[in-house]
Parts: sequence; C-alpha cells; structure tokens
Amino acid sequence: MAKKLKQNGDQQTAEVVRMSSQEIWQAGLSAFAKAQEEEGKFFSMQLFEERVLRALSSIGVPTAEEVAALHRRIDELTEQVAALSGKPAAVKKPAAAKAKAKTAAK
Repeated sequence: MAKKLKQNGDQQTAEVVRMSSQEIWQAGLSAFAKAQEEEGKFFSMQLFEERVLRALSSIGVPTAEEVAALHRRIDELTEQVAALSGKPAAVKKPAAAKAKAKTAAK
C-alpha cells in the first residue's frame, strides 16, 4: 500500500513538473514571437526614416548636422569680425547653442 501512495505521489509530482515546463515553453514561444514582431516594427520604422531622409535630401533640405556646422561657422566668423573690428563678440544666440549641444550629444 505504501508503494501505491509513493507511485501516486511521484505521478502527481511528474504531472506538476510537466505542466510547469509546458507553461514555461509557451511563455518562451510567446516572448520569441513578440520579439520578432517588435523587430519587424523597428525595421519598418528605420526603413521609413531612411526614405524620408533621402527624400528631404533630394529636395535640398539640410540635415541637422549641416545646420549645426553652419551655426559653428557663423559663430567663428562672428568672433573673427569682432576681433578685426576691435569690438567684443556678440552673445551667441540660443539656437546656435542648442544646435551645438545636440551635435555634441550625438
């Protein structure tokens, strides 16, 4: 009789382990499917951004880096003009400072 109880207990334990492993397997499959879906969305977004950048470039819209470079060049020229004229350099505009900060952050 003790042997039957032990077998019954082993069967219950095995069933619990089997159910748990199935739940873990299903959760893993679900996570994998979600990751594949998100990867597809990311790829689509990246492709869209590249197309937009190409279109903007084709019509001559400058990139953020080009605008920041122009701001830096304007600041340099302003300082040179101020040095040549003997006047103190003008205070930098906030837009130029923001462009520099964004470029530096990249």
